[in-house]
Amino acid sequence: MIEKAQKPLYIVWQDKFLQHESIIDEQHRGAVAIINSLHYFIQQGLSLNQLKPTVQILKNYLNFHFMTEQGILEALECPLMKQYKAESAKTLRDFDACYLQGISEEDPTTLLICLRNWWQQHLELHEKITPFLHEWKGDYCRVNE
Repeated sequence: MIEKAQKPLYIVWQDKFLQHESIIDEQHRGAVAIINSLHYFIQQGLSLNQLKPTVQILKNYLNFHFMTEQGILEALECPLMKQYKAESAKTLRDFDACYLQGISEEDPTTLLICLRNWWQQHLELHEKITPFLHEWKGDYCRVNE
C-alpha cells in the first residue's frame, strides 16, 4: 500500500502553550484545531469565499474565548482588563480585515498569517494575564463518574 503524504498542521500544539487553567487550555486547543482545519481546507484548494462558514465558526469561537477570559479577569478585578478588552476587539477587527483582504486578493494565506500572528500575540498576552487566571477560584460544571 502506498502511503499518502501527510500535510502538516499550520500550528502544532505544544505543551509550552498550556496555561494550566483547564477551561482556557481547552479553548486554546479548540482555537488551534479550527485554525488547523481552515488550513487543511485551504490546502485542499478551497477559497476563503467557499470557507466562509468555517471562517465564521472560528471568529465566533475566538469571540467566545475572549468572553471567557474576560469573565474570569473581570471577576478578579484584573488591572489588565482594559488592555485585554482592547486587544480582543483589535483581534476581531484585524480578523475581518485579513479575511476581506484574502478574498479580494484571492490569497487565503493572508488570513492564515493573521491567525498565526494572533496566536503568538495571544500567548505573549498570557504571560501577563495567566497569573491572574490562576487566582480564580471559580468552578466548572463537573460530571460525576
